Amino acid sequence: MKSSETLKNKDKIPFPQKIAFAFGGKMSYLATDMLTGILWMPFFNIGLGISPITLGLILMGLRAWDAITDPVVGNLSDNTRTRWGRRRPFMFVGAIATGLLYPFLWQVPGTWSEGHTALYLLVFGCFFYTCFTVWSMPYYSLQLELTPDYDERTRLTAWMALFSKLVSLGGGWTLALLSSSWFADPYTGKPDIVNGMQTCSWFMGMLIIVMGLLPALFVRERYYKADAAKQSRMPFWKSMKESVTCRPLWCLIGASFFVVLGTTSISGLNQYLYIYFLGGGDLSKASIILGLRTSVLIATSILLIPVWTWLGERFDKKSMVLTTLCISIFGHLLNIWLMRPDMPYLQFISAVFESGSISALWLFLPSMKADVADYDERQTKHRREGSLNAVFSWFIKVSSTLAVGLSGYVLSVSGFASEIEVQPPEVLSKMFNIYLVLPVIFWLLALACILAYPLSRAKMSALRTELEAMRGKV
Repeated sequence: MKSSETLKNKDKIPFPQKIAFAFGGKMSYLATDMLTGILWMPFFNIGLGISPITLGLILMGLRAWDAITDPVVGNLSDNTRTRWGRRRPFMFVGAIATGLLYPFLWQVPGTWSEGHTALYLLVFGCFFYTCFTVWSMPYYSLQLELTPDYDERTRLTAWMALFSKLVSLGGGWTLALLSSSWFADPYTGKPDIVNGMQTCSWFMGMLIIVMGLLPALFVRERYYKADAAKQSRMPFWKSMKESVTCRPLWCLIGASFFVVLGTTSISGLNQYLYIYFLGGGDLSKASIILGLRTSVLIATSILLIPVWTWLGERFDKKSMVLTTLCISIFGHLLNIWLMRPDMPYLQFISAVFESGSISALWLFLPSMKADVADYDERQTKHRREGSLNAVFSWFIKVSSTLAVGLSGYVLSVSGFASEIEVQPPEVLSKMFNIYLVLPVIFWLLALACILAYPLSRAKMSALRTELEAMRGKV
């Protein structure tokens, strides 16, 4: 009993490292998630008047470039050998470079033509996303090698989810801040989101550096000295071939691909529904409703993290993902009755079901990805977290890219025109119908993918025993 308890304690990630890693991961939210999900369309479409289709195509180009660099950096970090490990040197350099470049993404003169602005965003954006990849690929690869324990991996993602919600709380109020009187046009007194973002981007760049450096400085690579440092280097194409033949990885890729596609494809549409459907075209009013909605969702999600974690320790992760997906679909369909301009806060009820469950989904999927890395080690005799994560990330980036392009397309198809302050009823109706149906289709496809996932708690326990007999404990 004592020996078993000692082993269990050794599986635990030291608490300071767990906190540094979890908090550091929110650099990703500031650098890219908030960029594409909250700021991109309002800043460049409403603020600078660039068409949503053009903006969608630019983001598709940037995410496509990001998807190309991911496998290269992932394999490079797998094969790197330094006194500081495989991942941390990349994270250190990538955090600083990403934070320094971030403000310049928003310093676009309003006098430029749409063509010049688009070219600037595409070229400069490629440099920015390359620097971010240098940080993100090693970071998410490191997550897969911090503990060999089935449940401790979920506990780590629970802490990551907690800090994600806390940081997202500020992100939910970003539009309200940027459109506040602090940054209003001095001549008209109207909200000036361009001035707001160009001013705040410098502060956000500093936050990106600080958050990105935390895991690079304070987290240790568990598998490096005991296992990874001794293994032979794997050529890029061989590693990619091994990754794309890993069946459990494909199940997670498929589920995540369709979850991201369903969620991200309507993220911009959701903002516009709040501004023009619930807010009547008043950006400040809609931003406050969005901020309150975000606060309610984050508070609910934080309260539910211990519940989901507790359930995850008693049931297979696969069962938990299936459950959260079903709850998300149910919550989203409640919008049929609860998204009403006369009672805008009723929508918070459906959002709690939908968003709270989607958040729980990302509590389990990264933990399952770490289980897949163990499965892959048995098949290939290598720890290849970087390459596995790169292939996974590649398809998520493709999904995100398609979703962003789709979001601009559906906005255009709905008949939305940014120069009209009050959108016609038929336009609002089209926007709402697309918003309602599109994610449900994708989430049902995600359900089908996760049903095929083969790694249960019992199988992972047997697999760990086999690995430790093969290469020893880590």
